[in-house]
Amino acid sequence: PPAKMAAPMRVLTRRSCPQICGRILGCVYVRTANYAKAKGFALKGGKDMTTEKPKGPDIVTDPALLTTQCCGANIYKDGSDPPIKPDEEYPDWLFELNLGPAAKLEDLEPGTRKYFKRLRKENIWAENARRKGKKFGVKLLPDESPRKY
Repeated sequence: PPAKMAAPMRVLTRRSCPQICGRILGCVYVRTANYAKAKGFALKGGKDMTTEKPKGPDIVTDPALLTTQCCGANIYKDGSDPPIKPDEEYPDWLFELNLGPAAKLEDLEPGTRKYFKRLRKENIWAENARRKGKKFGVKLLPDESPRKY
């Protein structure tokens, strides 16, 4: 019969079993590797990259420039902002867009696609508020009871 091999020895570190290492080694320092420790990144010039904040776009306050150009629409370094054209050159649907608040569920016609999309969205909001522990919707008077759906 072949000889039995000894069980492989386990390396003891302060991290894997600190009580045993402390008892066996006493005050001897056991080296540990801190792999997850984040270290700062510094450049050769001594500047730290993490302290520099990105600079935002310049804010235009000149009324003449704001009425003739679409400020902030340029995405190129060497380009310029596009000029604003007369209203006749833009499509009609552009001026029919709703730029105000979204329509309420009571204002929409029941059974339409927009109605069901809004209903789903409000149900998601109510469920999220319920899970978070907040009350959602209209505040009820003391003598009123909540609506049943």
